[in-house]
Amino acid sequence: MTQQVYYSLQDRRQLPAGLEWLTAAERAHLDGFRFDKRRRDWLLGRWTAKQAVMTVAALSNPSRVEVATANDGAPLPRLDDRPFGAVMSLSHSNDRAFCAVAFGRTELGCDIELVESRGRAFVETYFTDAESRQIIDADQHDRDLLTTTIWSAKESVLKALRIGLGADTRSVEIIPDERFAKHGNQQSATWQAGRAAVRNAGEFGCWWRRDGDFVLSIAARAPLPAPMPVGSETLAA
Repeated sequence: MTQQVYYSLQDRRQLPAGLEWLTAAERAHLDGFRFDKRRRDWLLGRWTAKQAVMTVAALSNPSRVEVATANDGAPLPRLDDRPFGAVMSLSHSNDRAFCAVAFGRTELGCDIELVESRGRAFVETYFTDAESRQIIDADQHDRDLLTTTIWSAKESVLKALRIGLGADTRSVEIIPDERFAKHGNQQSATWQAGRAAVRNAGEFGCWWRRDGDFVLSIAARAPLPAPMPVGSETLAA
């Protein structure tokens, strides 16, 4: 069955100055952080997640939504102190937060990454042979984007599997559309579809797109139509 995924993208400029939008449990959790950066990242992630849930659930009061944490670290959305029938994934990078939400029980992961040069040693260590060949064959000006896209998609799949980067990243092979692999900069501003083959775990559907200096990616077990934004679709200037 095709499953719709919704996403929210926010940056620190959109974070409210006050804390009245947090639940009591979230306030208590926040008080446990020692470092300001960790507090800011956590707050931005919760605000971004609440924007997604509020939109898909047609709510206006963010304090009704709580983003709890599962034993494995995955976010768990709750509404009015009860489980909310959706699955969620969260990611942070450089004062931005990205959240994907889908109703039901599909395996879902998302990631946001800054596009930057990661070097040949990085690719040889973390990428499969097929992925490495894609990067070598790509136009030189597109290699950083393609490397970041493949890496982000890997992270999304590993989050969907709820195992994270503790797993061998080469157990996930990202298979982008051939046109994107060869012409990434020309096609990256809109959502591009691909798939991921996972060792001993079958296939996942993937989507990715560029937003300014960042790459966004989403992976899910169920077939995915293009993700739908809640609020502003892009933060790029």
